[in-house]
Amino acid sequence: MPTQDWIRTALKEQGRKLKDVAEALDIAPPRVSDILKGTREVQADEVMPLASLLGLSPQSLLKSLAVGERSLVPGTEARSLKVLGQLAGDGSLSPLPADLGFADVACPPDVARTDGLYCYMLADASMAREIRPGSLIIAADPKRHYAPIAPGAILLLDLPSGARLVRQYVRTDAGEDWLVPLPDTPNPAYASLRFSLLPDGLGPDLPQGAFGIKHVAGVVMWVHTRMGVRPASGA
Repeated sequence: MPTQDWIRTALKEQGRKLKDVAEALDIAPPRVSDILKGTREVQADEVMPLASLLGLSPQSLLKSLAVGERSLVPGTEARSLKVLGQLAGDGSLSPLPADLGFADVACPPDVARTDGLYCYMLADASMAREIRPGSLIIAADPKRHYAPIAPGAILLLDLPSGARLVRQYVRTDAGEDWLVPLPDTPNPAYASLRFSLLPDGLGPDLPQGAFGIKHVAGVVMWVHTRMGVRPASGA
């Protein structure tokens, strides 16, 4: 039986340790070392928990164990989305935390195509009343996916500068449409913006710089509510 040093590498990439394998398989830590050395086989009832821990399909895990290196079986792996960075309420984008342990998440199971999906980590409290800081959001481009734009929806917006904002679409009692931040406390860095779903030239005149449907890059459809969520847990 080949050695399984690739498991050690996979664990390191995810920020996990051998003890995590022992806990997942409910075996003593020395038995994990035996698996890595190739002197103990992974048992049938251990395939699913080990595959889940390593972020592999059961088919890919079995193939990897057979050849002694990480090897994927085409068509069995869940699609994933890259986390594009930490997005703040002012539109600024920063790298993910170095100790996060992952850089992508599983694609939502109820979508047929990944193009037009955007995943970000919220860097601050600009949307805290709906989505707490550190959460992962996945937004769907309404031109490519069924993603309704209605009052209450949280939208991903393209700024003329190329930056992106996250705001909630609301309609006032007077019938005005706005894109608003949702901080726990007032913050002048988080601007509210006028909005219209009507094509340019239709409807009432709006202030210069108001946003329209052409600025909507995505509608937030899925949220990971814990910063430490792992790719294997899905979206």
